[in-house]
Amino acid sequence: MPRNQAYLPRCATGAKGYPTVFFAEKNAIMDEKPEIIYKILSIEWDMFTAVNKGGERAGCQEDQRTFFGMRKAQFSAWSLKAVASYLEDLINARRKGRNLLEEKYIHMMKTTEPSLYNALIARVVQPTAGLRALAREISDKLLEQTRLLFEEYPYVSGRGRPLYSTLDNWNTSIETYQFCELLTYSEATLGALVEHIDALENDGVSLARAILENTVMFYGYDSLETAEAATHE
Repeated sequence: MPRNQAYLPRCATGAKGYPTVFFAEKNAIMDEKPEIIYKILSIEWDMFTAVNKGGERAGCQEDQRTFFGMRKAQFSAWSLKAVASYLEDLINARRKGRNLLEEKYIHMMKTTEPSLYNALIARVVQPTAGLRALAREISDKLLEQTRLLFEEYPYVSGRGRPLYSTLDNWNTSIETYQFCELLTYSEATLGALVEHIDALENDGVSLARAILENTVMFYGYDSLETAEAATHE
């Protein structure tokens, strides 16, 4: 890749705000769907470390433990149908020589680094209008759930990315990161996620909250309330 087209993954900053805690097995997130999730993490890690291959590496590309922990937090909150569908997406992509994580970062550049986006977008398989609509539907639902978390747990939520894409700068927003990742999923996976989010909401459960709860567990806390109190001190 020419030097003027080199780029790095935009690493999450939330981890820097939390204390370093040994992730004891009793706090493990992955208590079901273990085989599927482990396969997802293994393929994603290979794709993640291959971003900007041969060029400069971001610090997070050397931190497999945090990568696995943060991604487990997400996938453990998904339905079995959704994780199984996403694993199929990854396997199909790998078979075709696609790197879905690289494609996600290129999509993100549309608002964060437009000139680089224009130089790299030809590498990306463009999502259909139907896929974009599903991705936007899911992103909007999760953004509203996350907005409520920002209000209830400002210290825990506020240590990560800003919420909206209008705030994109050196730290990419949740909206941009989330929407651009969704663009790399298949319509089958997005459909499974819509079903899961709707089913959870019918039971009064927020997917965004479940993911955040899993995340603070990774950092050694037993609840969002405990994490909020600790980060408020």
